[in-house]
Amino acid sequence: MIMKATKSLAILIMGSLLVAACSNSGNKSNKDAAAEIDEVSVSQIIEDFENIPTPTTIELMSMVNKLGVSYIFDVTNSLANQENYLSTKQKALNMGVYAADLSYDVAYQKKAETEEYLKCILGMASDLNISIDIDGISSKFQDNINSIEGLTAVIKDMFKDSQYILNQTSQTETALLFLIGSWVESAYICVSASEFASNNLEFLNVASSHFEYSSTILKYLESRKDNSDFAEYYKKFSDIQSSVEEYKADKNNLEKFEAIATAVKEMRNGII
Repeated sequence: MIMKATKSLAILIMGSLLVAACSNSGNKSNKDAAAEIDEVSVSQIIEDFENIPTPTTIELMSMVNKLGVSYIFDVTNSLANQENYLSTKQKALNMGVYAADLSYDVAYQKKAETEEYLKCILGMASDLNISIDIDGISSKFQDNINSIEGLTAVIKDMFKDSQYILNQTSQTETALLFLIGSWVESAYICVSASEFASNNLEFLNVASSHFEYSSTILKYLESRKDNSDFAEYYKKFSDIQSSVEEYKADKNNLEKFEAIATAVKEMRNGII
């Protein structure tokens, strides 16, 4: 279906103390990949997050809201799915997905949904032994439940806490899995919302700026393209980046936008 309508993510990263790349402890190549000191360090990733000219996830969702796009009730990942995520890889990916969903609900001031998604994320963090102040975060959310600005500040504080953990543990693989999940869900919300955007051109420009961040993720995936946890995403992001470049060259061609949308939906289905 052709869309009716004609980036991260200074993202809320939650660093795990587990090694996400070692999904198979008996696989020597995976162990070597996880132990390797990457050319793309944690500090570089964090610096990129802070300096890229794109909005944070919650800012992206706020922009979607301000463009007059109505809230889509069934666009977020069902909370019932969390019990299906058993491996570290699945949990890291879907914590990213749920973080984007949380930002979406915060931007639209959906209080009940915000509380449920926060509870889900904190539960997954606990399962992964992530060292964050769960009680403190929960309390701050309750204190700011009626304020978008307040909740945004809480999310930024969570990012700072997670940044510290990442710097201490060098968990680039977990951070990258989280980033992939969050990018994909944010992109999915964008392509879904595009069908309801009243200001088509302005909305597609916002969505396009998010799509373009796929090139940065691809850069991070380059050194991991032979790692079993990341090989499929290297291929998928390579394809998406090609589609993004084609769309940038011809933004009036909605079939090119639809090509991105289809790839995003397929990747999202494979994650959730």
